[in-house]
Amino acid sequence: MSLLIVDDNQDITDLLSKFLTSKGFENVVTNDPREGLKRIREKKYDVVLLDISMPEFSGIDIIKKLEREKILKDQKILIFSAVGFTTKETNDLLKKDGIQGCLKKPIHLNELLTAITS
Repeated sequence: MSLLIVDDNQDITDLLSKFLTSKGFENVVTNDPREGLKRIREKKYDVVLLDISMPEFSGIDIIKKLEREKILKDQKILIFSAVGFTTKETNDLLKKDGIQGCLKKPIHLNELLTAITS
């Protein structure tokens, strides 16, 4: 299973990458959201872990671009953020084809594993 992790916080991506590697998951990390978008366009990942709150170009911007390009529906994206979402905002995101779940930071690693393998 191949995963793409897109988060501007290198400490978080380092931790997630090490944890997922220890569990046998192949993963690629980028701390640049534009690079994350480019990678999603170039390769189909089994799961994309996408931070929503990134400066200048957010996870929401990535989702909107993928939606406009009609490739969002072909993804399995798990979104996560430290920023609290309202129930309506979360439900609106989860209604989009391609968005498979929403996790809040700090991420509980067991929850992450369950979300990835579901």
